[in-house]
Amino acid sequence: MKTVPKLLVVDDDPNLRKTLADILRVKGYEVLLAADGAEGITQAQQAFISVALIDLKLPDMSGITVMSQIKAGSPLTEAIILTGHAAMESAIEATNQGAFSYLLKPYKIDDLLQHIRHAVERQQGRQEILRLASFPRMNPNPLIELDAAGTLTYLNPAAEKRFPDLLALGMAHPVLAGLADIVSVFPQTEQPEVMHEVRIGSATYEQYVYYVPESDVFRITTLDISERKTSEFKVKKLNAMLLILRDINEYLLAPDSETALFQFVCDTLKRLEDIVAVLIAAKNKKFKPLPVAWAGIGEADFAVLQARCDDPVQSCGLFANAVEGKRPIVIEDAQTDALLADWQPIVRQWGIRSAAAIPLLADQEIIGTLLVFSAQHGTFDEEIVRFLGEVASDVAIGVHSLRLGHKLNATLGNLKKSLDSTVEAISSIVELRDPYTAGHESRVAQLACAIGKEMGLPERKLEGLHVIGHLHDLGKVAIPAEILTKPAKLTYLEYEMIKTHSQAGYDILKNLDFPWPVAQAVLQHHERLDGSGYPQGLKDEDIILEARILMVADVVEAMSGYRPYRPALGMEAALHEIDVHKGTLFDAQVVEACIRLFTEQRFEFA
Repeated sequence: MKTVPKLLVVDDDPNLRKTLADILRVKGYEVLLAADGAEGITQAQQAFISVALIDLKLPDMSGITVMSQIKAGSPLTEAIILTGHAAMESAIEATNQGAFSYLLKPYKIDDLLQHIRHAVERQQGRQEILRLASFPRMNPNPLIELDAAGTLTYLNPAAEKRFPDLLALGMAHPVLAGLADIVSVFPQTEQPEVMHEVRIGSATYEQYVYYVPESDVFRITTLDISERKTSEFKVKKLNAMLLILRDINEYLLAPDSETALFQFVCDTLKRLEDIVAVLIAAKNKKFKPLPVAWAGIGEADFAVLQARCDDPVQSCGLFANAVEGKRPIVIEDAQTDALLADWQPIVRQWGIRSAAAIPLLADQEIIGTLLVFSAQHGTFDEEIVRFLGEVASDVAIGVHSLRLGHKLNATLGNLKKSLDSTVEAISSIVELRDPYTAGHESRVAQLACAIGKEMGLPERKLEGLHVIGHLHDLGKVAIPAEILTKPAKLTYLEYEMIKTHSQAGYDILKNLDFPWPVAQAVLQHHERLDGSGYPQGLKDEDIILEARILMVADVVEAMSGYRPYRPALGMEAALHEIDVHKGTLFDAQVVEACIRLFTEQRFEFA
């Protein structure tokens, strides 16, 4: 039977302790609580703790002291330091002392849960390694033994299978790279184990080195963490692309000029990992693509490149082919591809391994070419080429708008589409976690806009209702999926967890600069006029109009639709519900407008 991980929360804030305990228990952890360092150390001495969450500043001692004493008695326990007092020195000290990670308050619960999951995985992995150390042949992971001189003394079957040339190469084998220095000082250290990461080809391994007591033997257990690393890299890459797309779209609101826009795009795309250089070429008077903006190379190199492309004898390679074909071109091997044959001195000088050229195309008019160089092979997969295509499309439309003299209106229209797409994409995240209510956000947005229109609200307000409707349940990403999709009645604690989604949505959205009160409406959409709602118990006019419209649309859509814990109640029951509570729970004008939509306007969800 699998043991439930036991967590220890050491914090002098009683409200924080209780909140964390409730959330972590719902997530399936066993939780112990301590109000100060001494109590935390005592708790850790009485029971094995998988992960300790320790506040840096405790009333009786520092969190780092608590962590050190806990790990002295239980080396396998992982520690996560939590603090509202950010200091790089504290972070460095905590990690040097053996902390798994370091989080600054206020932190997002999802971030904390992710840190805890990774810490538990590492703790359980280390524990399993020690358990299997007594039975090396049974260990499914490669296990290697070395003596103090660095001589191989044993390979288990898994090591022989994974690294068949290990015996022949000995310490020269990549899997043992860097271990000689560790082994040479290991007996003098007090650490029971050392974690070491090594990359062999496309695979990444995590190695645990530990000394076998009363011997001169060191054991190295090697875990393949390639899948985890790939997943972490994909998330990191996706976040980087989203931030870049956001920054470029914001800049497109009012670019100073074509040149400034091109330069901003080059500088921004250069932030992508492994990118050596970014160039944009615009068509010159000879209808050839001539580089006009760059990032990652010096002015002298750029001037040489400009002269090369402007020379009628020289080939423009990638630039010209992307323009002529009006499609992206990807170079997998920059040192052998014919399109870069004339560019080989530049390719070698810049250390280019792969490249992509994306045409800047607006209304079938070629504006120019976006060219991106990478120091790695395989950078330009389908995902990143599609992303660069989005950037190129946005940039081309921005340039086209500048040239037509409709800079502001055209750009704002394009950004609105981007915003709508982004909002709908974010909304779909909630639907993925709760497939039973798929389409709920979209239908609430439709109904909220229709109610607003029936009430005579201006177009600007309706645009805001569209965004708010799609994002009103965004906070549910912080709720465990098993609670969202539970087919039975929720427990008190589960319902209290559900109720936190309004605040969670507000916390996610509050720092985004919307032209409408999106975060405030999301926070208030479960309030009621008589003060019986949540999370703030607001009344009457203290609830903004957008939230009063949203609450009616939300109730009508939810009641009329199917839920995993009940069948659909139907539109008649939903309209009866809001009519009965008109003026008490719900705004009378909003309710009347909603009822008119269905009874007179024959409104139907798209």
